[in-house]
Amino acid sequence: MRHLPYSENQELETKIEDEQECQQELQEMNPNTSKESKIATVATRFTSSPLWKYGVIVFLLCLLVYNVFHLLKFRNFGYDQYGLPIITLMLLFNHIACYLTTKGWKSVVMKTVAGVWIVLVFAYLFWIT
Repeated sequence: MRHLPYSENQELETKIEDEQECQQELQEMNPNTSKESKIATVATRFTSSPLWKYGVIVFLLCLLVYNVFHLLKFRNFGYDQYGLPIITLMLLFNHIACYLTTKGWKSVVMKTVAGVWIVLVFAYLFWIT
């Protein structure tokens, strides 16, 4: 750890005090932002946790396996037999795009796949069926 000369130390302390005063003024002008930011922080902390990221993936994969098993077991070619599997795939692609791939070309590819899949699902649900 480097020790600062007295002049630099005083300069930093004044900057810190100025910043604290600015923060206090902002908080006085907007008293509700601290409550809202705490709620946003809790929500962000929950959605960035491994339980959310991988728990939802496991749930969606189990739901997809169940849908495919159900589709193969009961081969009644009735009305809208592919609805649940394609909606589950849409949710899976969106979750992967938003929570697991955040940077680089993988993110761009997954967000493109998720967007195209959303369009296909809406086309299937509202025009084909």
